[in-house]
Amino acid sequence: QEPQGWSPPPQPTVRKVEERAHPLTPLVRGWFAVVAVAWAMLQERLQGRTDGTDSLPWWVFVAVIGGVAALGLVAGFISWRFTKFIADETELRVESGWISRRSRRISYTRLQSVDVMQPLAARLLGLAEVRIDAGAHDSTKLRYLSRRRAYELRDFLMLRAHGAQVSVDVARAQTSDPLFADLGGSDRVIVTVPPHELLLGAFVSHDLLSLIIGFAVPVAAVWGVATYFGHEAAAAIPVVALAGGVPLLFSIGQYFTRRVMSQFNFTLAETQAGLRITRGLTNLTSQTVPVRRIQSIRLSQPLFWRPLRRYRVDLEVLGLGEATRNESTSKVSTLLLPIGTKKQVDAALAAVWPGLRLDAIRYVRSPRRAAVFDPLSYSWNSFGVDDNVVVTRRGWLTRHQSIVPHARLQSVAAYQGPLERLLGLANVTFHTTGLLHTHAVIHMNADLARTLVYDEADRAMTSRDGELLR
Repeated sequence: QEPQGWSPPPQPTVRKVEERAHPLTPLVRGWFAVVAVAWAMLQERLQGRTDGTDSLPWWVFVAVIGGVAALGLVAGFISWRFTKFIADETELRVESGWISRRSRRISYTRLQSVDVMQPLAARLLGLAEVRIDAGAHDSTKLRYLSRRRAYELRDFLMLRAHGAQVSVDVARAQTSDPLFADLGGSDRVIVTVPPHELLLGAFVSHDLLSLIIGFAVPVAAVWGVATYFGHEAAAAIPVVALAGGVPLLFSIGQYFTRRVMSQFNFTLAETQAGLRITRGLTNLTSQTVPVRRIQSIRLSQPLFWRPLRRYRVDLEVLGLGEATRNESTSKVSTLLLPIGTKKQVDAALAAVWPGLRLDAIRYVRSPRRAAVFDPLSYSWNSFGVDDNVVVTRRGWLTRHQSIVPHARLQSVAAYQGPLERLLGLANVTFHTTGLLHTHAVIHMNADLARTLVYDEADRAMTSRDGELLR
């Protein structure tokens, strides 16, 4: 019983904040339309009309561009004037619309991720976009705030999502405003990927090989036809080689440039709100991944990366969407590490699940008779289990390792095909709530598969109960 006159300590109050986007927002949102119209009009001016008449005079060109710019600025101003967001004790409210008003309310407890994006036009003006994900396809974009203000709002929302009763002013004091990264004073950098590693990964990737083959096959076909038909057709070889070589060089240059620029200064850091990934040169992307929402991790090692001992690491995060296949993307992605050494991979995994040691896990491989189905990869196909995770391995051209915590498993299933039944083999799949490819161990002993299904179901239940108790 509390002593007489005792009262609980006062809880910190969160000051209500109401504000609009940055005044330069209409300029950023309208520049795409202006550039598109200007490009079309410029082509019209330089090439002339298709019906043979004279091209448009310069005053028409300038008037159309000016009119589009003026309309875009007016529409953008109206949208900016009637859009505001309010942050109070329990929720973030976004109000928009001129003729038809709309109000979106997002409770802090429903927040799943808050990311900051800086497209090129916004970046040049020192602005940024805040993307808020509240699950179930419920996402909101705040366009555009000053870069520092976007970071402050992101930090405030993520802290509130974790239950911290902080104000925007407190978040402001903890926020820094770097130009090429997104790091606070208390953040711990785990991995930084230098540009030469990105170039190395792009140079020995399957994508580059596919690009070269795509251009080389037509040239080789023409060369073969010319050789067969004699000297008359041989004159076409230099023309075809030039026609294919110039686009090839341009495509290769664009391929390397986009890969490096999109992943430039890739930094993985540990913050109060979770793991923070920042990357990009012209378009800066900063995304925060709460560790508790990570469902699984997948390590990939393409064929040409194996001698270099390099890996790519993908995350499966609840609500983040499908796995990223294009490493040139500047959008929010599932990449935890675009390329890294074994030491960097271990550091990244330790930031997610401290104490995880893949090398200490004992793996059970597929039997030799599984070579009927996987002649090149049966020795790699395997699985391993420890107290916290189940790991599956599969693949030949690109080797994959899927790491799934027992507590994140939703279901386990085993299945057999007719030929597998004859050989006494079976497959086991592990399902989570994410959208990566199904985690599975293939062509293992059927008796072992049956035991694994029941044992893993028990481990999943025990692990979830343990999390609830903690």
